Amino acid sequence: MPPALNRARPAEQIVENLRDQIARGQLARGSRLPSEREIAEHFEVSPPTAREALRALASMGLVESRHGSGTYVTARPADVVTPSLATAAQLQDTTVGEIIELLAVLNLRAAELAVVNATDSDIERLATGRDSILDGESREEILTGVEAFLRALADAAHQPLLSVISDFLIRVLVAVELEVFPESVRLWREWTGSLADVRAEIVDALHARDGARLQSAVRAYHASAADRLDHAPEHGMKLSDQRLARVMARLTARP
Repeated sequence: MPPALNRARPAEQIVENLRDQIARGQLARGSRLPSEREIAEHFEVSPPTAREALRALASMGLVESRHGSGTYVTARPADVVTPSLATAAQLQDTTVGEIIELLAVLNLRAAELAVVNATDSDIERLATGRDSILDGESREEILTGVEAFLRALADAAHQPLLSVISDFLIRVLVAVELEVFPESVRLWREWTGSLADVRAEIVDALHARDGARLQSAVRAYHASAADRLDHAPEHGMKLSDQRLARVMARLTARP
């Protein structure tokens, strides 16, 4: 028997039921949901009510409809969390500097966990990110390398929630840098090049499983980056600033 629904808001309760099944893994990513008709029959509601529920789940980033095929679970934690966090950051007038400060805190925790949890593949991925920064031939390629390096450090902790939040912060910073910082490749090579040694130290310290050395290197990395950004006007820019409207619109858009 289907769960009893409050007839005043049946679509909301169908959403809650299916969202819970997705969150608990009963409906795994990639799995196909029952059709609108099947959902309507199961919950004893009209097809339009079932359709409304599926649209709500899609707006939450949990499912997507594929023409001629059906509706599938697509829930990816980062895609679900990012729009909400981006909106909250705008509402709270969060600054670019505050995003950087929070990422530094999370990276120190990631380093602490990574010493124990990182796999050889994680360390190789971190080294690849390090090298891609130096090999970048454009601002976009350089920043893609920075993004890969920072994500690899977060993921090496093997703590999913830390990775999801770090991913959001990294996406914000890279998007802001692409939107408002100078395009000069020379500037970016000089800027990222000044941190090449400390990035190499982060990789080497993690490879050696030396926790104290790794913590010191991560602190040095963020101290050096903060010192440069402290003097940039963008450091105090709020995410609610009109100049960042396009950036935040992309981040808050559901996939």
